[in-house]
Amino acid sequence: MEQTKLVPKRRFKEFQNAHGWEQRELGKVVDLVKSYSLSRDVETDEDSSFRYVHYGDIHKKVADLIESDEQLPMIKAGDYESLQKGDVIVADASEDYTGIAEPAVLLNKPSAKVVAGLHTIAMRPKEITPLFLYYLLHTDNFKSYGTRVGTGMKVFGITTNNLFKYPAALPVKEEQEEIGKFFYDLDNLITLHQRKLDKTKALKSAYLTVMFPAEGERKPKRRFAGFTDSWEQCNLGDLMEISSASRVHKNEWTKSGVPFFRSSDVVSEFKGIENNKAYISQSLFEKLSIKSGRVKKGDVLVTGGGSIGIPYLVKNDNPLYFKDADLIWLKSSETTTNGNFLYTFFITPFFRNYVKSITHIGTISHYTIEQAKVTPIRIPTKKEQTKIGSFFANLDHLITLRKRKLEKLQNLKKAYLNEMFV
Repeated sequence: MEQTKLVPKRRFKEFQNAHGWEQRELGKVVDLVKSYSLSRDVETDEDSSFRYVHYGDIHKKVADLIESDEQLPMIKAGDYESLQKGDVIVADASEDYTGIAEPAVLLNKPSAKVVAGLHTIAMRPKEITPLFLYYLLHTDNFKSYGTRVGTGMKVFGITTNNLFKYPAALPVKEEQEEIGKFFYDLDNLITLHQRKLDKTKALKSAYLTVMFPAEGERKPKRRFAGFTDSWEQCNLGDLMEISSASRVHKNEWTKSGVPFFRSSDVVSEFKGIENNKAYISQSLFEKLSIKSGRVKKGDVLVTGGGSIGIPYLVKNDNPLYFKDADLIWLKSSETTTNGNFLYTFFITPFFRNYVKSITHIGTISHYTIEQAKVTPIRIPTKKEQTKIGSFFANLDHLITLRKRKLEKLQNLKKAYLNEMFV
């Protein structure tokens, strides 16, 4: 009588009616490549052809390091067992010394003789394909197993003995190869989108440097056609009203209503991450707005404590209130300033260097209303501001789109890892 089928939730069409996966101890389908407990201080030999991979290298794309023969230390010649193409290597602890580190797979022949060293476990697949093994070690099932059987010591996350007892569910090799190739292609796609995102961020950083005047200058190196005038030197307080909000006590916060921004909310918005939102009632908002006014589209809120000088651009006239002292309110002027330009100014190298120079060194730094008022700024005509502001707004939009695409692919990979393995 056939035992209950071990099958994943998601399977390639050609294997949907195939036999169930077979459960095997990992140690039965791989051979151990002997690791050498050598420290970073091991005696080196300049003339040796042997190199040594440390467990910390796992976090530095160890496969690339080994295959390209770069940055790995030389060790004295000896009777070592070198790593080979197809080997899978994993650190027995993560970078923060808890759990298991991500593995590496050698898809190419190392250019030199490389020895697996301190706190690494190297495996040579025999009845399991390299890529299937590599991605198997990324699954939540495997990671939870490593947590359960870990030694509990500060450094070690899992022992070789426990690793080799892991009950791995295996399909036939043809299906293993299909799964491995699928995730390998998905990883390449993720890498491609990560590079696009990094390139766009680098482009923005470069433009922030050349589209705003350098220290001591009145004109930027790069400008839109038709603009040649020098930028005006003034202080932020000369251009607009700068203030804060009326006091709101924590017991007046609600779970819904008018959004109530704190510095943490601005920082989260700036980084594009989720934050636990706070709110106040509509009635309290109306009462406070009579005293302090309402923020409007184009205004900028800037953090005054903690991560100081981080901006938030108000994008519409919807009700919004914020915490006094935490945030500084710059009321954009319709005649002299453009909101997108003003927001961009706060992320330029000029401002970031300036705010560091005026805030005290201590447990908590502060950027105050008075400091904001006397913050120097070089500013072009409103028309040129609008051009520059729109340019960076579009660049930020592109960065957001690429970040979302990357996160979508990363989440897709995570879901597939749990659905395509047993």
